[in-house]
Amino acid sequence: GQRTDRGRRRIVSFAAFVIGLAVGLPLTAAAVALGRRASLVDRPGTIKIHRTPVPHTGGAAIVATIAVSAVVFETPTWLLLAAVLTWAIGLADDIRGLSAWQKLVALALPVGLVSAGSDLGWATGTLAVVAGLVLVNAFQVTDGLDGLAAGVALPPFIVLAAQSPLGATAAISAGATIAFLVFNLPPARIFLGDEGSLLIGVLLWACFVSLVADQPAPNALALTFLLWAFPLVNLLFVLGARLRGHRPILAGDRSHLYDVLHRRLGLKRTLMTCWSLAGLFAILAATIER
Repeated sequence: GQRTDRGRRRIVSFAAFVIGLAVGLPLTAAAVALGRRASLVDRPGTIKIHRTPVPHTGGAAIVATIAVSAVVFETPTWLLLAAVLTWAIGLADDIRGLSAWQKLVALALPVGLVSAGSDLGWATGTLAVVAGLVLVNAFQVTDGLDGLAAGVALPPFIVLAAQSPLGATAAISAGATIAFLVFNLPPARIFLGDEGSLLIGVLLWACFVSLVADQPAPNALALTFLLWAFPLVNLLFVLGARLRGHRPILAGDRSHLYDVLHRRLGLKRTLMTCWSLAGLFAILAATIER
């Protein structure tokens, strides 16, 4: 019955998590070495507070883990394509520096693939593309402190691993994210880069859309907010700060919620606060009836 299918799905998700972690650890170590050798590094700057150049190749390790794990688990072709495209867009941004509008237009393709692959229909699919672009970018801008973005992504991935039809992909992503965190905890030896933060955002969005498409619910809006609570709160906070300061909305600065917490609490307490908030909201999302 339905309970048996759910139990089987969770067993598969656990196996996928273990494989994602086991594959992700050596691939992340390789990405550190590759980033240094190829000079694919994020250098300190005005709004970049790290002290030495750090490889921004974390996304390469995660997308490679997804691709390798797809050999074992049935990963839809459209999802693999969306993941690779998102990683490539982020890599281009890391290397060449795309404008905010160029990046937004480019991301419409992988986010559109998620909507098309989930069979949402034209009207719902169009709304999903708009929502996906907002949420993927909301997650991307959380990547401003060592360990923050990956730690915030883990609780939603765990919830989606247990409940989404793409649970195996969510579980693999969770394993790969923990593997990345091993090297990203302060002081970080590798960064996600835009290639990684955008990739995680698209993976979260794909697993979430699959869940909502499989089990349509009137509380989907509440579920969306709970799984993206910290990125959305941070996005609203920084938009408010920039509007009050009459600064460009799309320009980078250190006015994020996590920046304010960092200045007041220090890095360790800020990470624990943000991770805890993401975990609490994910637990609430897991309790929503569907």
